[in-house]
Amino acid sequence: MIIRSDRLKIHADSPVQQEVLAETLAMYRRLVRDLMTVAFTHWPSVGPAKGNEAVAVIEGLIHPTSQRPVVRYRYFQNRYYKFPSYLRRVAIMDAVGQVRSFMSRYGDWLDGQRRYPHVRPPKLTASTNTFPSLYGGQCIKLNAETTQAFIKVRYRKDWIWMSFRLSGELRYRGKGTAKSPMLTFNGRQWGLSLPEQFEPVTPVRTPKRVLAVDVGINTAATWAVVDDQGAVHARGFLRRSDKDREYRLMQRIRASARKHTRHGSRLPAGFCSQDHRRLKRLADNEAHQISRKLVDLALRHDCQAVVAENLKGWRPKAGRKRSPMKARFHRWFHRMLADRIQSKAQEVGLRSALVYARGTSSLAYDGSGRVKRDAVNYSLCTFVSGKRYHADLNAAYNIAARGLVYFQGNRCKSGARAAQQKSDRTPGTPVTLSTLWLTAKVA
Repeated sequence: MIIRSDRLKIHADSPVQQEVLAETLAMYRRLVRDLMTVAFTHWPSVGPAKGNEAVAVIEGLIHPTSQRPVVRYRYFQNRYYKFPSYLRRVAIMDAVGQVRSFMSRYGDWLDGQRRYPHVRPPKLTASTNTFPSLYGGQCIKLNAETTQAFIKVRYRKDWIWMSFRLSGELRYRGKGTAKSPMLTFNGRQWGLSLPEQFEPVTPVRTPKRVLAVDVGINTAATWAVVDDQGAVHARGFLRRSDKDREYRLMQRIRASARKHTRHGSRLPAGFCSQDHRRLKRLADNEAHQISRKLVDLALRHDCQAVVAENLKGWRPKAGRKRSPMKARFHRWFHRMLADRIQSKAQEVGLRSALVYARGTSSLAYDGSGRVKRDAVNYSLCTFVSGKRYHADLNAAYNIAARGLVYFQGNRCKSGARAAQQKSDRTPGTPVTLSTLWLTAKVA
């Protein structure tokens, strides 16, 4: 069971529409903030409640009815008069979830589960940038073409239905079970997130053809399509399209840091935070774009799986202190790209695996032994036989071989106990593309 969301743009064409959306979001966030104080104060009775039981507990404290005319907190009835009931229940669940998260993190801190020995305890932040979920039929109504939405908004101290024009591409709508839409705002544009829950396509148990990905620095991804006989059907390179923007931002940060520290001063807290945030968003966007291209390539070449290196926890060291290469390694988004590939592969019914990375680049795919990297052009390598080849393509072939052996049940060199896990057909030897050739001859 997976959930994917379509994002539609809300066209708030008039100042009145922009104003009512802003007022609705501000009112919802104020209610969540106030409800968090109630949930935290009465946590002994709210915490053990499961699911919607927490809503009943909180409403018993803040919402008077004919059967319950007196409640403990009359403030909510006076401050949030005529607040929609379904939106109030969404706010209650939102507030309880945030308090539950804090209590869980605080409990871990008390138990000693801390990243650093002297780390401070977590804090409960009441004012959060949360967004409301809109129950269909009660808080939002969409037309059949999803080009128009009627949203219940706050206008002149009242709650009314107002029409908004929508635009955007729908990729998941109708594939599964629609969930409650969410009203979003990124500081410039109002949007509507439409979650869809659906069952993914059942993948093939034992793939016969895989797409292997070698994640690199100069070349973002080197891919190769290999079958279980060791035949290479296609190969290629994918590069980042934002290299100039990334390099310009890094140069600006470097120049500013040099200016701040030329007299021995330390960099202040939040130094160049806006530029660092832009770099992170660039990497996130490129990870989405490149992973989508790789999954599309896998489908185009009839692959049943996507394989990449397991680089989790690996911290590269390269270049001199304050050198451009060291900064590029620091900004390498290999883990982010691997996560995006696995997520998109699951969506379309492809299997995915992260295989043991050691030796994929340093061992020749033909089984001749270790390769020697070129001192001038690091993307090239030389085999023992004197053959010169592209180092990243060589690694992609070995990654594909390890993935195929992994899927066939010989889980060699693909986990934490990689030193003990060996291939059944080639005991004591690392798996390369030549391993598939030997297997095909034996079969």
